[in-house]
Amino acid sequence: MYSLVRKALFQFSPEISHEISMDSLDALYHLGILGMVSPAPISAPKTIMGISFPNSVGLAAGLDKNGEHIGALSALGFGFIEVGTVTPRPQPGNPKPRLFRLPQANAIINRMGFNNGGVEEAVERLKKNKGVLIGGNIGKNKVTPNEEAVNDYLICFEGLYPYVDYFTVNVSSPNTPGLRALQDRGPLTEILNALLNKRKSLIDAGQKKLPVFLKIA
Repeated sequence: MYSLVRKALFQFSPEISHEISMDSLDALYHLGILGMVSPAPISAPKTIMGISFPNSVGLAAGLDKNGEHIGALSALGFGFIEVGTVTPRPQPGNPKPRLFRLPQANAIINRMGFNNGGVEEAVERLKKNKGVLIGGNIGKNKVTPNEEAVNDYLICFEGLYPYVDYFTVNVSSPNTPGLRALQDRGPLTEILNALLNKRKSLIDAGQKKLPVFLKIA
């Protein structure tokens, strides 16, 4: 079955194949079939930074950027799902083609460029989440100058805060021009201090304390 499906999907571009695959997973999930054909989720709890993960295998950011497929993906047994990278405003990402197959290595190279629907769209979807442990991977818009990047991270942080279980601050992508310059001590310190100060104010206002992770190159 897998070889037939793989052969059919290879008739389309990688990005179209991705969309077909995710839509098909959603259809199987809503029909109640996905849970019947997937292995039972592994229960191997692990607590890190105060979060009790059902198991250690999570889905990294990039596959479900907008939180559109959380139910279907969780039915596959992932212990957590990281959505994003989310930016304040919607952006289309880099021009196509931007996803490339390497069949000889069973691999894919992507140069997507933070294509996503923006923080408001992500929030609306995450409001419907039914208990899946979620990480929020946040970044800046391509058109935002690095000198103003801290504001983009704060917008995403504050918007997603009630709907995620942890944050990942993404300053590692090579596909957003100049982003990796934010890994330098000065700008990175500014961003992290701003986020931790915002977290303190949210905690003081009655919200829970969320861990903040850093993704670097």
